[in-house]
Amino acid sequence: MFEQKIKLSKLAIDEGDDTIQFQFDFFNGINSTSIDFYGYDDQFQNFAKELCTFPKNIDSEVIYELGEQGEKWAYYILVRVFCYENNGHTAIQIKIDNNSKEPFKSFCEFYILTVPASINKLGQLIKNWNPKIDKEIEWIAE
Repeated sequence: MFEQKIKLSKLAIDEGDDTIQFQFDFFNGINSTSIDFYGYDDQFQNFAKELCTFPKNIDSEVIYELGEQGEKWAYYILVRVFCYENNGHTAIQIKIDNNSKEPFKSFCEFYILTVPASINKLGQLIKNWNPKIDKEIEWIAE
């Protein structure tokens, strides 16, 4: 199987209001996408905590969502983690939309396949990341 991974990077920090320009990169070996967006250094902490304890049961899902699809927002990001088989096999749904009009429109949706223990490691990695100090983190799915 191809290497499947997620990279989260800090591109810049606005010292005026402490916002951070982030970039998400997603790869599943066949598809890839990336998007940059703005947030704060604790932007991912709730998501990370939920990933660390995933799954609580077979119907568990963890969602990181930012923006909305449509003209109201500059972008839409969905990262949804869920079990797709009773044995715990796990998928991460990636859905990215830059909400632009043609010919600048960019929309991508695909999945990364993994296992719960690897999701827990992703949670720990994000939880321990301080974007004010470290430039990026990279997780490779097991």
